[in-house]
Amino acid sequence: MKRAALLVASASMALGALACDPVHSNEVDALGGEASGVGTGPTHRPGQPCLLCHDGKIGDPPQFNVAGTVFVTPYVIAPENGAGGAIVKMTDATGASHAATTNDVGNFYVTPNEWTPAYPITVEVDYGGVTTTMKSHIGRDGSCAGCHFNPAGPSSPGPVAVGWGDGGVP
Repeated sequence: MKRAALLVASASMALGALACDPVHSNEVDALGGEASGVGTGPTHRPGQPCLLCHDGKIGDPPQFNVAGTVFVTPYVIAPENGAGGAIVKMTDATGASHAATTNDVGNFYVTPNEWTPAYPITVEVDYGGVTTTMKSHIGRDGSCAGCHFNPAGPSSPGPVAVGWGDGGVP
């Protein structure tokens, strides 16, 4: 009986340690709060690194393997600039592919039940009859905003966008 109680206590402590990762907590806290009027769910936090929270750890929301946001232009990182209805086509190192459609704010996500890619992944986005192909591959992190964050510069190509606002494609 004592042994069973010790095992339960040890398991509880181990689970608690996983759920209380201070580095992870600080990264999530740095994202700030939810946008006013937007609850948690498929339309929240457009343009932010989805897999930071959707990583499958205990206590977190559902796990995503690949997730991100597609914007119409790179200038406005807001729900009203999301490229809703864009089709994100991904192909992994084995040649397996998966397509996801963005929602009204431009967010898309792929769960492990839908597809588990073998990295690296190549990506193209179809929106409004125009296909934009990512010039490099995704090496290991399926969170688009892990690399595509604002502002564009030496450490980021900028947000994922399918146009420049004048009908042109970047």
